[in-house]
Amino acid sequence: MMVRILLAVCQVYSWLIIARVLISWLNPRPINTYLIMVCRVTDPLLDLLRPLNPIRGFDLSPIMALLAVRLLCSMLVKLAG
Repeated sequence: MMVRILLAVCQVYSWLIIARVLISWLNPRPINTYLIMVCRVTDPLLDLLRPLNPIRGFDLSPIMALLAVRLLCSMLVKLAG
């Protein structure tokens, strides 16, 4: 039961990261409450990964974040067995 909830959270967080990328392309300074919420939820992980970016001038942190979340999801699936 708990693993299913964590998997759902991982999937929702993956979609939020994708939404964050789209927000940054379309409106870098959102004023909508929901868009601000997406930024506040995803920015801590993205900010943590930005210093690890291997290519300067090109932000790969969303890709790294998606890979990390997907890795966590796959580990949860194996744990649930």
